[in-house]
Amino acid sequence: MPLQILNVVLASFLKKRAEYRRYWFDFTVGLIIKFVFFLGTLYASPIQTGKEATLKLFGFSLWYLSAHLISKLGNTVIEEAYLGTAEQVLSTKTPPWQVLMGVVIAEIALSSVWVVLFFICAALMIGFSEILSGILSMITEIVVFGGVSLIGMTGIGVFILGLSLRLKQVGAVTEVLLYYLLIFSGFFLSSNLLPTAFHILNYFSPLSWAVQGVNEGWPVFFPALGISLLWLAMGSLVLKQQWHWARKNGKIGSYV
Repeated sequence: MPLQILNVVLASFLKKRAEYRRYWFDFTVGLIIKFVFFLGTLYASPIQTGKEATLKLFGFSLWYLSAHLISKLGNTVIEEAYLGTAEQVLSTKTPPWQVLMGVVIAEIALSSVWVVLFFICAALMIGFSEILSGILSMITEIVVFGGVSLIGMTGIGVFILGLSLRLKQVGAVTEVLLYYLLIFSGFFLSSNLLPTAFHILNYFSPLSWAVQGVNEGWPVFFPALGISLLWLAMGSLVLKQQWHWARKNGKIGSYV
């Protein structure tokens, strides 16, 4: 990892620690809300085996990582502009793409701590042996399809980040997207219960493809990878275009 990216990751850790200290109550309430959805994920339908429990945990954990990542990317420009630190960030020697990569790495690493907590709580409620057997039975699919999905979700986050350079309030719209992904990606409700319209929307959802990958195996690998790479390409293109527009019009440091 280049030194500049490592410095961005460390700086993100320090900033997050300061935010936790200052807004600990808000973070605690947010975590409780996520835990309520976590319990809903586990008990939305009867759990027969450790594999079923693991699938629900995998889907929720992937959504949780994605939600934090997309929210961070969608709001990072407006946050820096509001704090008046956007110009300071951009005046450093670190290229913007390395700053972005450092933020992504830091957000995933920090959110992973809470994912581990979810797994521990699930193991206490369901049984360590059941959860462990479920993880071992699909560990390869979890790693591969989880990684592929995160690529696509990062692309969606970059897409929203690009739009936020011109449409400053676009970050608020991400909440609708994130809760749609939570409810209708296939791990919370069975895809057999969803209307045709949701199947069409889910065709473009990296999270939905991850759930399908764990359920159906390797035949869906290339479609899942294709959708994720499509989002990454679209996000990069939109970000590049809006970045040039914002620089030309002097809007990078503005939060209105």
